[in-house]
Amino acid sequence: MANPRSRTTSVTAAPSRSRTQPVVRKTDKRTGSPCCTVFVSTIYLPHIRLRKRSWEVDELILRQHILPTFGNCPLASIQRSAVEIWLHALARQGLAPATCNRILSVFKSLCTLAVSHDVLFLSPCASIQPFRILELRERHLTADEAHRLMQALNSSSRQEARALQLLLLTGARKSEILRARWEYVRLEQRCLLIPLSKSNKPRHITLSDEAVAIIRELPRRPGCPWLFPGHAPGRPLSDLYLFWDQLRQELGLNDVRIHDLRHTFASILVNAGHSLYEVQRLLGHSDPRTTMRYAHLEQNSLLMAAGTVGTFLSPARTPAEKTTPVPDKA
Repeated sequence: MANPRSRTTSVTAAPSRSRTQPVVRKTDKRTGSPCCTVFVSTIYLPHIRLRKRSWEVDELILRQHILPTFGNCPLASIQRSAVEIWLHALARQGLAPATCNRILSVFKSLCTLAVSHDVLFLSPCASIQPFRILELRERHLTADEAHRLMQALNSSSRQEARALQLLLLTGARKSEILRARWEYVRLEQRCLLIPLSKSNKPRHITLSDEAVAIIRELPRRPGCPWLFPGHAPGRPLSDLYLFWDQLRQELGLNDVRIHDLRHTFASILVNAGHSLYEVQRLLGHSDPRTTMRYAHLEQNSLLMAAGTVGTFLSPARTPAEKTTPVPDKA
């Protein structure tokens, strides 16, 4: 019988065990290399908890996609070819290229940390290229779609509907609205404070009259700090997907994501003639290059601006010539 403790480089998932109490080997006796699960729990997770605001996302990716395959493998035994096979298997499961790249990024981060701790000499992920993203997905609601959506949200009494309205009216990120506290609301200054934004800086979300009206109508639970309380006591509303997915199917907007409401907010501003600088400030982009994705929407206002210069530089005409139409020739 084969030794169950023998080392393996296979990418086949380990036999199913309880996720709450996994049976793992701490180190490989021949190499002294810790297995992936032990390194994650003792070094990697403590490291990113102190350095990454999104460490919970990394932990979820590890638990769902990385540890089921590599959890019992000593880190030093993981080969580049095994990682390549595993990555392509994720794609065959139907995961989007961007999702596969995000998972690979976490694995690369883990192996890079292992190299810095002298657990690995060379990362098995070092030369693996992410999948190509052929085009940047852009989707924003048309005027008709946006009005139909707002009408449907107005007719709903669910707090998820109010949260989605605020997303569309402010261009805020989903996490900024769902984690908003009453203490951050400044109705007198017409803004919502975000103490720590995605750019690791405080920012203020500007509130229109319509956004202020929605916030004023939100019920307040005694002792609850959240604008949108969750089902678990003391926690905010965790997600909007189930409500949103049903709503978008009813409206025939199956390809629209929640984040596309932020794109819609930006597109409405640009098409109305507002500058990219104003859009940048309202969206909270720290890098103006991020806002440049909306530059193509400026075409109409740019044509008007160019026409202004053309009119100014046209040959001088008398006031009468400027106001009196030229009669057609007989």
